[in-house]
Amino acid sequence: MKAFASDLDGTLVFDRKVKDKDKEAIHMFQKKNMFGVYTGRPICSLFDIEDISFDFYIVSSGALLLDRNKKMIEEHIIDKNLAKDIFNYYINKATIIVQTDDLHHFYATGYYNNPLLTLIDSFEDIGDLKVYSISLVFDTNKEAASYVLDVNERYPLLSGYQNNNSIDIVVKGVSKGTGVKAMKKHLNADEMLGIGDSYNDLPLFKASDYSFTFHSSATQNVI
Repeated sequence: MKAFASDLDGTLVFDRKVKDKDKEAIHMFQKKNMFGVYTGRPICSLFDIEDISFDFYIVSSGALLLDRNKKMIEEHIIDKNLAKDIFNYYINKATIIVQTDDLHHFYATGYYNNPLLTLIDSFEDIGDLKVYSISLVFDTNKEAASYVLDVNERYPLLSGYQNNNSIDIVVKGVSKGTGVKAMKKHLNADEMLGIGDSYNDLPLFKASDYSFTFHSSATQNVI
């Protein structure tokens, strides 16, 4: 049995929609195999794929793994003190998005056109929620690239991955790649296939038995 993990934005989802032909292809593949998604998004923000029955979910850049019923398989939580330090250090340098175990909202310091977003001014606004991932959103890809090394050197217990104009931060060693490996083992799959389009998909490509991307994908070197 094969398992196929697909990135969402820019890979499977375009303009908040999945093409009908892709839905049909997924359904055909699932007759003998398993198909799931991996994404930097939180579990609460999968509204544009809710009409598709996936076999597994790898969300928050590999920090949270879920089965087909969205029951937790594995989680990796960022220490609250580290999360607070990141928030306070970068709040004037980037828009900050915080992904937690809140199943209905995610949190950000800037506005996005998403009904699930809650605006916050302070890290304390998150309360006692678990933090799975923090994203730093910059104006350009180049600006994000200039901060990747800073994030990884400043926080040795965490890992920062560039995702176009943002940096996704998770627990050290956690990535879409580790998520894919763990999911392959959980599913007892013979082979894991992966497809993506951006910098933070590189760990997935290395961890998959077979990986795919597009001619239009980002090509410059990243950490």
